Amino acid sequence: MSEYTALRAASRTLHALLKREITDSGEPEIGGIPIDLRSPKELRGDGVQTAVSLWLYRVTRNAELLNAPPERLSATEMRGSGLPLTLHFLVTPIADDTGVEQVLFGRALQVLQDHAIVRGADFADSLAGERAELRVSLDTLSLEEITRVWDALKEPYELSASYRVQVLTIDSAREPLQVAPVIERRSGLAQITATR
Repeated sequence: MSEYTALRAASRTLHALLKREITDSGEPEIGGIPIDLRSPKELRGDGVQTAVSLWLYRVTRNAELLNAPPERLSATEMRGSGLPLTLHFLVTPIADDTGVEQVLFGRALQVLQDHAIVRGADFADSLAGERAELRVSLDTLSLEEITRVWDALKEPYELSASYRVQVLTIDSAREPLQVAPVIERRSGLAQITATR
């Protein structure tokens, strides 16, 4: 069950994966290069020369799970339905050297592909210990859609990719509902016939 801190926790989880595989890798070309949760514009504004920006730029409601039934906590309690979310991250390598930029980008793509399902020990922050899983996939945006993201930043387009992270659910903070226990369960079948 995810608290309202789940957005930060999902960001920190992906950050930790990329940091382990890039920053802490010890590889000559990419080792030591930081992963940052700020936008490419903020990084460049702060004078950062080389980094990978992992920027959460959009959060959408996951319509497929919006009407999920409430969770029964005990025989007499039910938790209200949570808010299922899809997170959209922009992954942007930042480097003065085009070759380094492309190597960074390739490694980031490889790491996220290798961790298409994140669960268990990979979770960080308030997601640690959760039994849920996050599905990470490349979000194939059209040129127009990705250009809109860069237009919103008021920056020229840079090499980047959008990733979709599904499904993060923020649980309801309301007290569990008191309900009558299920005492007897019945099921049956009936044939429906047409009448004229």
